[in-house]
Amino acid sequence: MRAIGMIATALLVAGCMNDGRPHPMPGPRLCNANAVQRFIGAPMSPGLQSRLRARSGASSVRVVRPGEAMTMDFRRDRLTVDLNDRGRINGLRCV
Repeated sequence: MRAIGMIATALLVAGCMNDGRPHPMPGPRLCNANAVQRFIGAPMSPGLQSRLRARSGASSVRVVRPGEAMTMDFRRDRLTVDLNDRGRINGLRCV
């Protein structure tokens, strides 16, 4: 029984060892609006919204139409798509 305890302790300690290299902490995905700027002027659609999210790396997409209220919280993982009055993309930014 004592041998099992020693083995379990050794495995636990080995799992906590560091190889000396820095490892980034996991966190939210970051949005890259530059990757989707070519879509400015395109008509917004559900399919395009999915493509914008995937290509920008954003966790979520917020579509804002003219005159719509929106929260002012800053999220580095969210792509905000500004539309004009014709439903075409007027701007893309990560906020």
